[in-house]
Amino acid sequence: MLICKQILKVQKCFLKFHPIHTWTKPEGFDTKIKVYNCITRNKEPLVIRDKHLITWYTCGPTVYDSSHIGHASCYVKLDIIQKILQNYFKYNLITVMNITDIDDKIIRRAIQMKKTYKDVAKMYEKEFFEDLKSLGIAKPNIILRVTDNMDIIIDFIKQLESNGQTYMAKDNSVYFSVENDNYGKLVNINEGTKQQTKKGVKKNDMDFVLWKESKEGEPYWNSPWGSGRPGWHIECSALASHVLGSNIDIHAGGMDLKFPHHENEEAQSCSYHKTEQWVNYWIHIGHLHLKNSEKMSKSLKNTVSIQEMLQEVKTEVFRLACAMSHYKSGMEYSKELLETSQNVYQVYKNLIISCNDYINGHLKATINNDVLLKVLGDSYSSVHNALCDDFDTPSVIRTLNELVSVTNSMLHTTTSSNNQIGLSSVAAVSNFLSGILTLFGVDFDERTTRSSENFIEVMNILNDFRQDVRLIGIEKKDKDILKLCDNIREQLKENNIVVRDYTKTSSWSR
Repeated sequence: MLICKQILKVQKCFLKFHPIHTWTKPEGFDTKIKVYNCITRNKEPLVIRDKHLITWYTCGPTVYDSSHIGHASCYVKLDIIQKILQNYFKYNLITVMNITDIDDKIIRRAIQMKKTYKDVAKMYEKEFFEDLKSLGIAKPNIILRVTDNMDIIIDFIKQLESNGQTYMAKDNSVYFSVENDNYGKLVNINEGTKQQTKKGVKKNDMDFVLWKESKEGEPYWNSPWGSGRPGWHIECSALASHVLGSNIDIHAGGMDLKFPHHENEEAQSCSYHKTEQWVNYWIHIGHLHLKNSEKMSKSLKNTVSIQEMLQEVKTEVFRLACAMSHYKSGMEYSKELLETSQNVYQVYKNLIISCNDYINGHLKATINNDVLLKVLGDSYSSVHNALCDDFDTPSVIRTLNELVSVTNSMLHTTTSSNNQIGLSSVAAVSNFLSGILTLFGVDFDERTTRSSENFIEVMNILNDFRQDVRLIGIEKKDKDILKLCDNIREQLKENNIVVRDYTKTSSWSR
């Protein structure tokens, strides 16, 4: 009995300094998808409260400067996950994003540019959404600006105050106290790590500001605690709660937001709603960094703007590069990365063109229908399993590469007759490849790249004429005629039109 009491005493002491941060599996519909959970450090079943509906909140930008490719990789990866949920798993995804349009950085930027903070925020917000459009990312369903919703934020803080979770510090700002909260669940902070502040205005090093007293000359809003403006962390909690309520299915952002931003959001939101779990699943995107460099950030002054990048690489190629790495993993932005992605992109595009050529009778090939359908069936299963396994897009790419390799080997095994039995399987491969790549925002639909039906008609006439001349050159073994045909093909290539010659036919594509 004495030993049991001693063990119990030790356990209580351990729990005092090492609280067990728990995650509660939501009640609802099991999607059969598993998502990495930063609280349990394991992949957990994605269970949604409504069978058809998923609520999703993304931390938006602080609009004080141009967005860079670090932001691009984050938002593209999030967009890919959203497209998978919407277009593959067929869920109705409700997406919400905030815009931080008042902040110290915005104020400083406004002073530098000799503009009002409103003009600066409006300019960079417009640019941000134009960048998203350039990257093939749709706007969120609901966009909430901080300055448009100041009353909501103030009311949120008032409720925290009523719950006994805040205090007014010597700097006349309001802080959230982590002392009475099971704080640190996202990054596993224990009680022993929480240090009392020996100097300064806060009671605890990890307490964070909810309402900041305004400085002279700065924009401010009136509140029960005096003139000022909200802290960064409270904005997302108040705005997300206002729209999505006391429980959110998915909350997403960059890996650098996990602590302290998301940790603080969860703590104050749980206190506000008087619940143990505000967000059911947190999704954090790995950093993008330059080769031999730290992560890309404005503060490090090592950024490349999105528009600068898009002058060098197509949107589809960058999106494919994002899909080639797991969303949790970091990305190294380099010439090698873009070249690899460009090569993969071209291989996929060439296969779809070859499939169309075979279907249209321009390409004669030996297709083993049974083998190709078997490989296609295996690809269906592999892709499905990968998407269910924490949205494992790199595994999807590997599966597509294997399918493309098998299909290409058959399409380029020439024959004198057209093997009609392979038409359906080749068409199925083309449809499957195009459909999966659409989830990544990569579209090979030729109709989107050609300017008009007249252009197509003119190119068909030119291609047929060149092929007739080429066949005469082959029949007469006239090198001069064949050289002229080759010259036309090269000139067209310089104008982004690719001509492919087969035994008795030719095809073209952009």
